[in-house]
Amino acid sequence: MSYNTTLSHLNKAKKPRMQRKHRGNRPHKSVQIIAGEYRHRKIYFTEAQGLRPTGSRIRETLFNWLQPYLYGKTCLDLFAGSGALGFEALSRGAKHVTFVEKNRQVAQQIQNNIQQLNISNATLLNQDFTTVISNTNIAYDIIFLDPPYDLRLLPTLLEQVKTLSPSYIFIEDNRPFEKWVSEKGDYHILKSKKAGGIYYGLLTLTKA
Repeated sequence: MSYNTTLSHLNKAKKPRMQRKHRGNRPHKSVQIIAGEYRHRKIYFTEAQGLRPTGSRIRETLFNWLQPYLYGKTCLDLFAGSGALGFEALSRGAKHVTFVEKNRQVAQQIQNNIQQLNISNATLLNQDFTTVISNTNIAYDIIFLDPPYDLRLLPTLLEQVKTLSPSYIFIEDNRPFEKWVSEKGDYHILKSKKAGGIYYGLLTLTKA
């Protein structure tokens, strides 16, 4: 897996542009990067089933938690969706972010945003998360895990991503997770919080 900006399985020859005057080509919604190099810049996303950008309140808290650790680190945004977490990480000094998004149209819009912001330290993979985890030989410092809630993937994902040797993992769900994470014993909950009906936290691997 290269650290060059790529779009796996999409046509790299195209030069997508945001054209706001033509409704058919305009992304439906946007979120704003909170802080850092791209502060106040908007990233646009295509609406799709199960896509729900992490809210600004949660993102601000998460990146306050990560502030001492993020600069110069490699990140994996495994269910990228809008890419809000990955773009925020890049804005705040991450060395590199790999975005993973299996929906072709959603992935194409992430690529549009990468080009619009002139980002050169990002990789975009238009693949399923299982393929990426199975085939990667890269160790990531930070992993963002916020899969669609109704799939209930977090317990399986936390087991699978251990092979990537992350220092920190962000998780987000609409159900409490503290009990089952603690019972598994593989992870330590470094930080956790609730915003409305959303539970989120920052985990570290339990040292053997």
